[in-house]
Formats: sequence, structure tokens, C-alpha cells
Amino acid sequence: MNSTVKTRQITRGAMVCAIYGIMLFANQQFALAIEDGMSWIFAFPILIYAAQNPSSVAAVCAAAMALETFLFGGFTTWFYSWTSIVIGYLYGIGIYRRWSSDIKLVVTFLLSLGSYIFIFWMWAGIFGLDYAADFQMIHEIMPFIDMRVFLAAIIFVLSLLQTICIHLLATLICIRMKIPTVPVKKISQLRPNKMVGIVSIVIGALFFLSQNVLQWNAEVKDIILIALMIDLCALDYYGILYMLDRSGRKAQRKRSFFAIFGAFVPGINAIWIILGELDCLFDLRKVRG
Repeated sequence: MNSTVKTRQITRGAMVCAIYGIMLFANQQFALAIEDGMSWIFAFPILIYAAQNPSSVAAVCAAAMALETFLFGGFTTWFYSWTSIVIGYLYGIGIYRRWSSDIKLVVTFLLSLGSYIFIFWMWAGIFGLDYAADFQMIHEIMPFIDMRVFLAAIIFVLSLLQTICIHLLATLICIRMKIPTVPVKKISQLRPNKMVGIVSIVIGALFFLSQNVLQWNAEVKDIILIALMIDLCALDYYGILYMLDRSGRKAQRKRSFFAIFGAFVPGINAIWIILGELDCLFDLRKVRG
């Protein structure tokens, strides 16, 4: 490696660390608003740097950022920023080494899941979390949900949303900065999985039996309920793909926003879930095509 390349790497690394320092300083000035609302944004300075440089060079920059965090934050900021640095570093390595989108999504989701498990189950008091009131409100509406399922659902949804935000924003930044990456698949190339539809029917039947017929213990019921929630998220996702594909085929791209927005509206998203189930079982897009 010649001196020009090394100088460029050092210069860019210093600039990335400076940007990260500004983000930490802004977080302190705005009463920790960044870490409370969108802590995943801390991942992007190192993500962009790791996407353009070898992993060994990016590791030095990541270590510098981790040390820099001591200057601008307390314990909660350390935890949020350090986990974001790890996520951004590994995601950036994935871009640099041309990992597939599936691998990057899985790695990001698992790291996000681990961080939220620590926050909710181990350090809830330190992070000032009190979810008893929220659980009581949910329990009045759905009495079959207990605290464990409630926490598992929150952790899963937060991890999933954080993964989606990081992946989509990272893809947009790479396109804008002309950073080489694996091309994003077209909607028409994301085909439904029939096995998901079959498993969904089995899980739905088990949930119905556990609530009305069979006398299973609480742990088994919780596992079935958690599996049902994850399954409904998967069907909702396939429903989004179906609606987006339909909008594209009919040249109604302006409706793409509503094809996504409707999947997140409680009650209305049942339509997306049903469409996702039907698409998995019968491949509606192939039939319509």
C-alpha cells in the first residue's frame, strides 16, 4: 500500500471521527434526544468508512470512536453508541466484501436483538424504563398476553425496525456516494415462500387450540404466541411485496406509499396479512402475470 492511499485513509478516518464527535456533542446538547429516539444513527460514520476501506483499517477507526465516546456521554450513551459502532462496522465490512443483503440483514438484526435484550431484561433500571403501565394497558385489551410475551414482542419489533432503517438508509447512502455494493433485488424477484404459508396455518391452528381446546402450560402458550407474532410479521411483509408488485404492474407507482403504509396500520394490515398468506400458498403474482 503506497503512502498516498495511507494518507487518504488517515484523513478520511479523522474526518469520520470528527463527524461522530459532532453527533455525540449534539446528543448531549439536546438532552440525549438522539440516543433516545434514533440511536442507530451512530452506526453510519463507521459504516460508511468501513464500506470503503479494509476491515483492519476500519477497526482502528472504530476503536478511536469507542474511545471518543468517553468524552461526550454517560453510561447509556456508551452502550448505545458502542453497539451502533459494532453494527455499523460489520455492516460496512459486508458492503466492502460484497455480502448479500440477506447476510447483512441477519447480522444487523441479531446484533440489534442482542442489544435490546440487554436493555430490557438486564439494564432496564439503568436506562429508566418502566413498562409496567404499558403492559397493563395491553393486558386489558388482550388478556391472553403476559409480560414475557409483551417484552419479547417489543424487543422483536424494535430490532426489526432498527434493522430496516439501517439497511434502507445505508443502501441510499451507498447509491448517492457511488459506493459499490450488491444490487438491490427488484420487487418482482422477491418471490413468496409456500412453506411460510403452510407453517402459518399450523401456527394459527396451534394458537386456536391452545386458547380454546388444549390445556397447555403457560410457557408453551407463550412460545406459540411469540411464533404467531413473528409469523404475522412475515405475512405482512409478503403482503407488502404483493401490493408493491401490483402497483408496479399497473403503472400506479404513486400508490406505492399506501402499499407500505397500510401494512403498519392496526386492523387494516389484516388485509395485507391475508394477501401475504394467499400469495405464499397460491403465488398470486404468478397467477395474475
